[in-house]
Amino acid sequence: MSDKPFEPKLGRIRDSKSSKPQRYTRRVLSESSRTVNKPLRHRGHIDNNALRRGQASGSVAASGSFAPGTRRVVVRARYVRQVGGDIGAARAHMRYIQRDGTARDGAPGQLYDAASDRADGAMLLERSVEDPHQFRFVVSIEDAARISDLKPVVRDLMQQMEADLGTKLDWVAIDHFNTGHPHTHIVVRGKDERSEPLVMAREYIGFGIRARAQDLVTLELGPETALERHAKRSNEIGYERLTSLDRTLRARADDGIFVVSAVNDGDGARQTQLVGRLKALEGLGLATEKRRGVWALDVELEGKLKRLGERADKIKMMQRALTEIGYERAPGTLAIFDRANRKTPLTGKIVGTGLIDEISDRTWVIVDATDGRVHYVELGRLKPESVPPRNAIVRIVPDRLEGRPQSTPRLDILARTASPEQAIYSGPVWIDRMVADGAGGLQEHRGFGQEFAQAVEARRTWLAHQNLGRRRADGGFEVRPGAAAELRRREVGRIGRDLEIETGLRHAPAANGTEVRGVLNRTIDVPEGRYAVVMRDSAFHVVPWSRALDRYRGREVAGVMTANQLAIGAARARRAPDIQR
Repeated sequence: MSDKPFEPKLGRIRDSKSSKPQRYTRRVLSESSRTVNKPLRHRGHIDNNALRRGQASGSVAASGSFAPGTRRVVVRARYVRQVGGDIGAARAHMRYIQRDGTARDGAPGQLYDAASDRADGAMLLERSVEDPHQFRFVVSIEDAARISDLKPVVRDLMQQMEADLGTKLDWVAIDHFNTGHPHTHIVVRGKDERSEPLVMAREYIGFGIRARAQDLVTLELGPETALERHAKRSNEIGYERLTSLDRTLRARADDGIFVVSAVNDGDGARQTQLVGRLKALEGLGLATEKRRGVWALDVELEGKLKRLGERADKIKMMQRALTEIGYERAPGTLAIFDRANRKTPLTGKIVGTGLIDEISDRTWVIVDATDGRVHYVELGRLKPESVPPRNAIVRIVPDRLEGRPQSTPRLDILARTASPEQAIYSGPVWIDRMVADGAGGLQEHRGFGQEFAQAVEARRTWLAHQNLGRRRADGGFEVRPGAAAELRRREVGRIGRDLEIETGLRHAPAANGTEVRGVLNRTIDVPEGRYAVVMRDSAFHVVPWSRALDRYRGREVAGVMTANQLAIGAARARRAPDIQR
C-alpha cells in the first residue's frame, strides 16, 4: 500500500440530476414510453393510460406462447395514419383485399364482422373518415387448412382483443385462400367505442395478439403432437427458403462448422432431418461437406435463404396474376426487376398490379416488356390515382436523377392504354419516340416485344404516308424535322374544332409568345398527356397541361405561352372572393 498521504480535492457542490426523488411509477412510464411509436406519444389528446392499453394482457398471454404443443400463428400488423380525412389509400386497400380469386372457389372474397357474414366495407370506411389512423392485421394460421371455417376463430380472437383492450372494436375481416397458406385480413377502425383514438400497446401488437390467436387455435385443434412436428420438419427439408431446420443448424454450428456426430440429443429422426437439410443446402451452394459428417455453412446462409424465399414468393405472385387474366408464359420468361443491376429503362405494358404482402400500401406491377420477358417491379407507396391501369404503357427508370434519392425506381406512364388505333392517331403518341431507333433489347417474336414491333411498323407506315417521315435505304426510318410540332398542332386544332362545336366559342390558338388569360375551365386527356382549356368571354385557348396549373382549376390564370407549356407569372392570378359564412 502506498505511503503517500490521501489528499481529497474538494470541488463545487452540485447535482447533475433533479433534486426531487423520482417515483417508481414515473420511472416505469418513462421506460415503457420508449417502446411506443412517436406519432402516438406526441398526440396531445392521448394519455399514458391509452398508450399502455393491452400491455398487461399482452405480456401475460405472450408468456405462454411458446409452450410445448402450441399451434403456430403469424400475425402481421400495420398502423396507417389518415391525415385530413384522406381515406384514399384505405379505400384502395379495402378494394384490393376483396378482389376476385381469393375465396375457396376462386370467387371474390366476402367481408364479415362480429354480427354478420356479409359486412359492408364501404360503410366502415365512411365511419372512419374522421379517424386519426387505421389498424390492419393479417392472421396466418399454420394449420388453417384443417379448420373448415375461419370465421368463428377470428370472431373469438376479436372478442378476446376487446376484453384485453377494454373497449368494443369496429372491424371487418375477410379470409383468403388464394395462396398456399390460408390467411385472414382484419381492418380495425382507429377509434374506440367512446369515439376516442384507439391505441394499443406495442407489446400487445407484437406479442399479445399472436399469443391469443395461438391459444384459440390450440384449443380448436388440440395441442400439436410430436408426430405432427416431425412431419412438418420433414416437409421443410427441400424448401428453398429459411426453415426451422436452418435455424437449428446455425445454432448448433461452431463458427460455421456443423458436426453431425456432435448432435447427441437422442432424437435420431431429427438428426436424419438435419442431414437431409444439409444435402439440400449443398445443392443450393450454401453448404459444403468438408469431410464425412463435417459441414461448412455459408456465412450468409440466413440472408441468402430469405432472399430465395422472397424471390419464390414473387414468382408465385406473378404466376397467379398472369393466370387470373389468362396470360400464359414459360417460367423462364419471368424476371424480377433489380434496379441495382439494371442500367437501362424498361418499357412495356402493365398486365397486373397489386399491393405487396397485402397489408401495406406499397405497390407492385407486372410489366410485359419489349425484351420478351415479364417483370415484377416494386414501386413503393403510390397514391391510388397514380397506380397505372392494366394495359397502360410504362417506362421503368432504375435511377432517379432528380429530387431526393429513393429506394424504388421511377415510373413514367407513356400511355394510359395500348390501342392499335394509336398507330394512325393524328397527334403525338408514345411510339413516336421509338420509331427511329426502336427499343434496345427488343424481342420481336415474343410477348409484348412482338406487339410493340408491329405497332412501330404501323406507325412508320402512317408517318411516311403523312409525309412526316421516310424510310431509308438501309432499312431504317427517319422522322422529318418538325414532325412532333406538326403532330401537336394537328391535335390542338382537332380539340379546338370539337370544342367550338360544343361551346359555340371561338378557338384562339396560343402560339409561342402569346399571352393567355382566362379561367381554367377543364382538362382533356390525349394519348400523350393532357391539355388545359382556358376560357375567356368569347374565345378559349388550348394549352399543354403542367403540374403548375393544378392549383388554378376553376380559377383565373394568366401567363405567356412558351414552346412546351404555359409560363405562369405574366399576370397575377385572381381568385373570386370566398363567401363568408
